[in-house]
Amino acid sequence: MADVLISSVSNPGCQDMTEMATSRAQIFGGTNGNGVVSCSLKRKRPPKIEIPNVLREISDDILKLRTGHGQTEGSACFADNGVCVFALKGKKKFMEDAHKIFSSPNGDKDFFGVYDGHGGSKAVEFVTENLHLKIFEMLDNSLANKEKEEAVKEGYLKTDEEFLKQGMGSGVCCLTALIEGREMIVSNLGDCRAVLCRDGIAEAITTDHTPGREDERRRIEEQGGYVEFHRGSYRIHGTLAVSRSIGDAHLKDWVIAEPDTTVVRLTPDMEYLVLASDGLWQEVSNQEAIDIVMKSCSKKQLMRQSQAKVVGPSVSPLSNSLTFPLLKSNRIFHHKTSTFHQKTSEDDEQCCENASPPSKSRRISLAKQTRIRTHSPNNENQGDNGLLDACKELVNLAVTRGSLDDITVMVVDLSRRVGRLSPHKVADMNHFRE
Repeated sequence: MADVLISSVSNPGCQDMTEMATSRAQIFGGTNGNGVVSCSLKRKRPPKIEIPNVLREISDDILKLRTGHGQTEGSACFADNGVCVFALKGKKKFMEDAHKIFSSPNGDKDFFGVYDGHGGSKAVEFVTENLHLKIFEMLDNSLANKEKEEAVKEGYLKTDEEFLKQGMGSGVCCLTALIEGREMIVSNLGDCRAVLCRDGIAEAITTDHTPGREDERRRIEEQGGYVEFHRGSYRIHGTLAVSRSIGDAHLKDWVIAEPDTTVVRLTPDMEYLVLASDGLWQEVSNQEAIDIVMKSCSKKQLMRQSQAKVVGPSVSPLSNSLTFPLLKSNRIFHHKTSTFHQKTSEDDEQCCENASPPSKSRRISLAKQTRIRTHSPNNENQGDNGLLDACKELVNLAVTRGSLDDITVMVVDLSRRVGRLSPHKVADMNHFRE
């Protein structure tokens, strides 16, 4: 509400202006008879500004939920015999990342896969269940490296062909590693990436398939398509930000399913293999990832060495093998069975305190306990905690730097691939629903 005061004007030339102001005041509010004209000129409220979700500040509660402190909905982890995975759902309604760990029936081949879906979950579900089987089927009759590369390529193409026949939408980027003896075959489609740790130095085994690459862009344009820069990245027809994938039927003339394959001969200086979706690599560099893996695993190794010094390993007169106390073995077993729940050391102490005391006939000295259980390769699974910590730390780092995408990180300890997964050992994670 505003009041307009109109004073008398002695100059005749301004009389018209006075009359105009008076008439306008009468229209909006009228006069009060004292020369003061009140008018109610209401300003129109401006429209509300809608701030996109991606520009809003992430609250601490949401960040804590996404950073994986504890097991939360939309996250998953797996650890067994030298391979660990941690996955976290991003801003999407449903998780569209997946992973696969599989060992052949006779145990001579280990398969590791990380899949990043887009446009829905149908493609990633199909690939998770079928791609490794197709690759194994094609590898049965392959001996030479060139034949193996062609066999893996055929496995990818056959999987893509069968999925397209189902007439479903969506697509998926794929990254696979198959280890047989001292040989590793790594293949990729899209922007999932494999990074090898060789003496602490990061070496990217794969190259991302994006429309921004000169060779990929030339291939797309030669086939009648086009690439344009949209929403911060180069995209095929302004929509898809990867140039190779399984699925994506509406862009199949330009988005091919032919993978790039590399055969690597494993050597003792190759320590770890990191397989991850682009949710990690958009925020974390190759060397940063390797540094974190090395740091986490070295820390766990030092802890195990210090524990071994405190316990004092002894040599069994029967087997010439290192032996450890029964109490230590119980603690190792406890950590192994609670890998996914991340029990603290306080829980371990409470568990030991609540255990029923042994009978009098079974009370023996600590020196004799050291000879009851021998150190078996299965106890090495406690080392998986270092790998799992590395996976979680990498995911946390990507989230704190602003990643809103689904993130899956898998770390394989190459030095322990001699002790393979048990035959028929299978682990996979499709997607999570809130």
